Amino acid sequence: MTEMTRRRLSGADRRAQLLDAARDIVAESGYPALTIDRVAGASGVTRAVVYQQFTDLAGLVTALLDRESAVAFAGIGSVQSARDIDGLGRGILAYLHAAPTSWRIILRPPDGAPPQVRVRIELGRAYARSVAARHLRIDPDSTAVRILLAAIEELARLHLDDPAAHPEAEMLSYLGSLVDWAAGVTAG
Repeated sequence: MTEMTRRRLSGADRRAQLLDAARDIVAESGYPALTIDRVAGASGVTRAVVYQQFTDLAGLVTALLDRESAVAFAGIGSVQSARDIDGLGRGILAYLHAAPTSWRIILRPPDGAPPQVRVRIELGRAYARSVAARHLRIDPDSTAVRILLAAIEELARLHLDDPAAHPEAEMLSYLGSLVDWAAGVTAG
């Protein structure tokens, strides 16, 4: 097969290819840069192929959010079933490493993100608060849990941006201290 010969992909494979291109565009340049033309160009297909898969740009964005949310949260089971703080921290790190681009988009949504991005992020945060609250045995909407989650999100961003400067051991140490702090505040 020559470079000029295009390989026909199944509908599911083509959809995944287009979503990968959309994800990479958003991660690199933000949501305002996401257009049907740009996705088509990055994928080596015509605009019609993108429209066949997603109908319009809103459909593409929704499909991207659905997929990236599912990818990012696929490993959440390891966090839910963690028996201790070290297991919780290692679970968080495992699913960060499993989908770093997805998590970068979620933890630091690019400027110009459509409203449905914020809605998805808030749903994810509510879920994360419920997991943290279950481990601490406190109200998921308590101030301590909200501060804990904000700190964990910042730790995740630091680690994803520069894992050498913010290694796993440092992340686990901070997480342990933060959980101890939250438990102490809520017990007092």
